[in-house]
This record gives sequence, structure tokens and C-alpha cells, in this order.
Amino acid sequence: MLLVRFTLKAILFIIVFFQIYPWLSSVATQHFSTSLKKDVALDYLAYVYALDAARPSLSETQWYDLLEKISVNTNLTIKPLATIDGVASAPKIKVENIHDEQLQTVTAKILDKELIQFSALGVDENAEFILTLIQFILPLTLIILSFFVYTLWLQYRLSLLEKASQRLANGDLSSRVDTGFKALGRVNQTFNHMAEKLELMFTRQRNLLRAISHELKTPLFRLQLKLEFIELDELPVGTKQSIKNLFKDCDEMESLIFEILEFSKYELLATPADLSNVNLSELIENQVQTLSQHCKKSISFSCEVPIYISASTIGIQRVINNLVFNADRYATQHIYVSLSQSDRLTHLIVEDDGVGIPEEKRALIFQPFYRLDESRSKETGGVGLGLAIVQEILHQHQASIMVESSQWGGARFVIQFTD
Repeated sequence: MLLVRFTLKAILFIIVFFQIYPWLSSVATQHFSTSLKKDVALDYLAYVYALDAARPSLSETQWYDLLEKISVNTNLTIKPLATIDGVASAPKIKVENIHDEQLQTVTAKILDKELIQFSALGVDENAEFILTLIQFILPLTLIILSFFVYTLWLQYRLSLLEKASQRLANGDLSSRVDTGFKALGRVNQTFNHMAEKLELMFTRQRNLLRAISHELKTPLFRLQLKLEFIELDELPVGTKQSIKNLFKDCDEMESLIFEILEFSKYELLATPADLSNVNLSELIENQVQTLSQHCKKSISFSCEVPIYISASTIGIQRVINNLVFNADRYATQHIYVSLSQSDRLTHLIVEDDGVGIPEEKRALIFQPFYRLDESRSKETGGVGLGLAIVQEILHQHQASIMVESSQWGGARFVIQFTD
């Protein structure tokens, strides 16, 4: 459909162009002829002024002899014209048939009394080429130029659509394109309709998830309250263990509900609401010191110079918390946190000395509720939303995160912030 519209527009343009081309050609030719006549008249004007000065001192015989001598001894032929009425009102020089050297005539007025006619000196040899250019090459050039400009305009509108598609692919569901002058046929309307459907679908999904999570809080609280009133000392050993397991399940469900609500909150935001110029090195150092009191493994932090970026303090703290607690579950002895800056890029690295993450599963760990097998299983804690929340927060900061193998044997999470 788009190709058909483009073809119809091209045909319409060609028809309109050839309708106005005769007028354009006439105007251009007339302008060129006027300019050329002025140039030719100036070429003859020197002769006219010289003859004007000589004529008063010459008799009729001497005058005709002078004109004949000029015609014989030069390439310029001059002949007198019969004296006619209205010489005084005639122009000083009149050029006719300017484009044809054979038919070209130049008539000059001498002392407002008589007329003489010059043979053609000839116009510039490029004049014929210029006329050909005006009549044939110029229209073709205009057509090519018009198609080139239209192609650039089409490319510009496509680039706007491409940028909007990229924003949509990056999670900005509010991305829309212009449906007015810059629209690309009905493609823009179709794109906006698709984006609206996607945004509505994801909004409903998030709202449903948040509603379910909120609704689960009340029965969970009642269950926890009833468990608190149970006298464990009066129960058999097997029953005591079952009650303790119920407490653990309730704690896990409470943690799951909290993480779901947190994930939904960050997923709803396109950009952080509390952006400010943050001393990232100081923020991370303080956070690491706080986390070291709650982690089972030792933590070290290294940063050579103070580094400032535009970020959300709460968001960055949540990123550090999730990555460090994640590393604490799987590290053997130590967690390493480092911060550096180079080439307008800021790198935050969190790594551990645990078992690491298989390469084929590294792209999956940022998916909500995804769990790894073996040592990184449900037995180690967590609900599978920590890394998904980290990724959502970093997307809001236009930052990227990747996971690779650490030199210490475990996982190495590399975060890259751009200025």
C-alpha cells in the first residue's frame, strides 16, 4: 500500500511539473536573453561612442569612407541605414535575434540623427549550451532534486518511527509517533494503536498483580496472627516442626508479596522520580558498610576517586542491596564491590567467589521468578525477583547490566552508567 501511494505521488508530481514547465522555461529563457542582450550591447557600445565623437567633424563622403574602411580592415562590418522618421526616439543600441549569430542584428543611433547597422560579433559560444541547459537539463535536474528531497523527507519520517519503535522495545510503552504532517501514511496510526494496546495490556496485568498481592496481605496476616497464638510447648514434636515450617512459609509469602509490589512499582516508572547529582562512591561505600553487618560473608569495596552521576539514591541503594544479598547467598567466603570511571562511562562491579552462573543461563536470570538449579536454588532463599528489580531500576537510569565469570570463581555483575 505504501509503495502504491509513493508511486501515485511520483506520477502526480511529474504531471504537475510538466504542466508548469513551459512557463518556467519561458521565464528562464527570457531572463537569460535579456542578460545576454545587455552583454552584447556593451560589446558594441565602445564603437558607437567612438563613431559618435568622430561624426561631427566628417562630411558625408568622409563618413561613408570611414565606415567602409572599418568594414574592410576589421572583422566588423558597418553599413549606414536609410534615415527614417523617429530616429531621435530610437534606442541607442538595439539587439535582435540574439540567439542566432547568422540573423543577429545590432542597430546603433549616431548623434540622434542617423542609424547604422553592425554585423554580428557573435555571442559567447556557451550561450547555446546555456539555452540547452535551461530547456532540457534543468528540468531533469529539478526532477532528480525533487525526488532526492522527497527521499530525505521519507527517510526522516522513517527515522522518527524507528526511534519510537526502539523506545517501545526498551520498555517505554508511552512511546508514540506523530499522526499529522510527519506521518508515514497509516503506518503511524497503526503503530500508535499497537502501542496503546500493549500499554493497556501491561497496565492491566500489573494492576492485577498488584491487586492480588494486596489482597493476599489480609489472609496472610490473619494466618500469621493465628500461628502466633499457638502454644508450641503443648504440642507434639512433629506438630511443632510443622508449625515452624508454616512460619517459614508465611515469611516467604510475605517476602514474595513485598517483592512483587516493589517490582510493579519500578516497572511502572519510565524514569526515576527522585533524580539528583549523587556522590556514587560515597553512597556505595556507606551502603556496603551497612550491608556488612547483615551479610554472612565478608565484603570489600574499592574506588580510587569520587564519582558523581545523576541517579536516584533509593534506586541505587536497592540495586546494591539486591546484588550484595544475592552474592552473599552463593559466595564461599568473600564479596567484592568496585567502582571505576573511564571514557565517560561509570562501571559498578559486584562479584563473589562462589560457583558462578552457567553461560547458557546468564540471559535468563533477570527474568521474574527465574531460579537456577543446584546451589542457586530455592533452598538458598529469595523469591526470584531481586535481579529483575535491579534490571528495571537500571533501565530507568539508562544503564546496562551484564553477568560474566569472576576471576574469583563466582559470578561477576557489571553495571555500566553513561554520562
